[in-house]
Amino acid sequence: MMTRLPLHAAAFALLLAAAPSVSAQAIAFGEPPPIRALPDQLAGRYHVRLTSAWPQLPAGAGCVNGGVETVEGTLTRTGRSDYFGTLTRKTRLLFCGAHGAVGEPCALVLDGEGDVTMRGTLVADEHSPNGRALRVTWTPGAEHAARVTGACDPEFKEKVERMYLSVRHGAEFALPDAGTAPRRERLENYAWTVEVE
Repeated sequence: MMTRLPLHAAAFALLLAAAPSVSAQAIAFGEPPPIRALPDQLAGRYHVRLTSAWPQLPAGAGCVNGGVETVEGTLTRTGRSDYFGTLTRKTRLLFCGAHGAVGEPCALVLDGEGDVTMRGTLVADEHSPNGRALRVTWTPGAEHAARVTGACDPEFKEKVERMYLSVRHGAEFALPDAGTAPRRERLENYAWTVEVE
């Protein structure tokens, strides 16, 4: 025998069947899905060494565009998702070519050394062994120094030095869990190789 539902009960049952789940509603309304909590196995301190992986482009007559830079020091955890440190940067930047609309070809070398302030924030990363990576940015400190030599126009050399001493840089890399082996990788989306321990 078939039982007949009152009209209002049937309408309510139909509404429940058609309603999306709570998680589907959250997506529909633009709210991010809940993030699965990960066990906190990261260290409180990491020694980091970033080495540039810049292309070295010959420009004729022994002249090269390229150079090398290292940024090295210790990052300390300052919060649930944050790291901070003062690292040392050493640079030799090579430039060879023309500059400006009608500039004459010239060559210069920038040698720089000093401290940088690095800040990092943990982000989700499906390619990292522990599901997280550290997104870092660094800026030169006030005492950072640079010296530019070469045959280029003095104004151009001054602009190169000013840019070097003011530009903010960034990268993103995986952190090894505390107590595990150091990690070394060539970063896929950045011109850097990183070593973390």
